[in-house]
Amino acid sequence: MPSDRVAVAVVLVGLLLVPGPAYAFALDDLGGEERYRSSAGYSAAEIDASNDTVLADRYAADLTFRPSSFEYRHVREEYRAPNETREALETAMSDGEASVESDAVAADVRRLERNYTFLTAEYDTYYAFGLADGELTTTAANDSEIAAAVRERLVANYSALPPAERRTFRKIRNATVSEEAYDYRPWSDEPVPDAPIVERDGTYYAVEVTSHTDDFNFPDGLLLGLVAAGVGVVAVLGGAGTLVYNRWRS
Repeated sequence: MPSDRVAVAVVLVGLLLVPGPAYAFALDDLGGEERYRSSAGYSAAEIDASNDTVLADRYAADLTFRPSSFEYRHVREEYRAPNETREALETAMSDGEASVESDAVAADVRRLERNYTFLTAEYDTYYAFGLADGELTTTAANDSEIAAAVRERLVANYSALPPAERRTFRKIRNATVSEEAYDYRPWSDEPVPDAPIVERDGTYYAVEVTSHTDDFNFPDGLLLGLVAAGVGVVAVLGGAGTLVYNRWRS
């Protein structure tokens, strides 16, 4: 049997190896700012931007506010008179107009005008809206009107994108047409274009999330750390067992 000195050395080495996973995380932290892939996979497929119906069906919701959203606290907190504003919006959608006598409601409607183009109740009918002289008016919007708003507000020209967004877009597009990739998961420092449609050389591309991947972002050395921890446990048990056996024999 090994001597006590060897057994003690084995135990000490084992104790050093047991925290192997912790070493992996520590080394990963020393590597600087964490760089990981997004859980979302993006694609950039061509889209027929001349087709009003396609644009209206796919993107109307991106430009639309639903008054029932005032039910949610995080929405209500952004407005001065959420209950009264909701009532005015719903009245305008059903009757075509609604009187706005409150300054708080008027301020809320102005805020909505800055951020949205349409209103809806059930995402089947969309209404253009406006406030003038204390009257909130709505008119049902057709596909042509919705598509015009989409082209104006949701399309970005490739040449106008920041360089980092252009690089990410190219990677997304290359992955989309690749037989092996289909979509692209950007790294944490790769910004995706904010606009859902990018126009490049006369061709329009719909940039959208097409997959989600669960990724816990474990360090690259975690597996090696787990192996080291396993070896450490065996070493500690083996060394301790040897010490006990030597004591028993003596």
